[in-house]
Amino acid sequence: MRGGVVLDPMEWLLVRSYYTALLPQLNFKDDYLAAELAPRFCNYDGNLREFRWDVVNIVMPPARAMPDDNGLLIAVEGYSVRLLRGWGLNPDIVITDFDFIPEELIDCDCLVLGHAHGDNIAYYPKYASRVRKLLPTVQVWPRGCSLLIPGFTDGDRAVYLAYYMGAREVRIYGFDPGKVVKRDDEVKRVKLEIARALINRVIQKAVNSNIMIKLVS
Repeated sequence: MRGGVVLDPMEWLLVRSYYTALLPQLNFKDDYLAAELAPRFCNYDGNLREFRWDVVNIVMPPARAMPDDNGLLIAVEGYSVRLLRGWGLNPDIVITDFDFIPEELIDCDCLVLGHAHGDNIAYYPKYASRVRKLLPTVQVWPRGCSLLIPGFTDGDRAVYLAYYMGAREVRIYGFDPGKVVKRDDEVKRVKLEIARALINRVIQKAVNSNIMIKLVS
């Protein structure tokens, strides 16, 4: 992948206006700097279509149930990579912005979709430069080798990605806005509510497209 790719520009515009309005205190102005920085670390020259997207298992940090052993396995953050390894499983793809046990990604034999935004540009290079296969993702129009997925948190971006890649069945393990794993503050609680709204939006879109998305504890 050499140039930037945008999955559904109109959905991205709608979603971005939503989360920037709810969290004006975050550093969204530097999303543009992040979009210029991230492509420098792209070392993935494949195509996301090379993965089998018919059945997708997405594992989020609060997950308690081990995912089924069939289908594509997507981990959300390094924490979920550690969780899966404890179950003897290895993810195919990881969605992360390198802020939750990123060390687990350094030796991961997986494709890492490393998200760059205004609040992580200071430490993004530290981890992005050490990942075996990195495809950067961004929050504004891409400047180079990077991917723009509608969504805001790592979890809802994973669900959006599965939807746009043509999954017919998506199982979401561990999504629980009421259970905060990483930290508990006002911004985090708003982020989880945004994630809830966006995942529900994808679920409704999926129903209209005969795609099954189910939440697993």
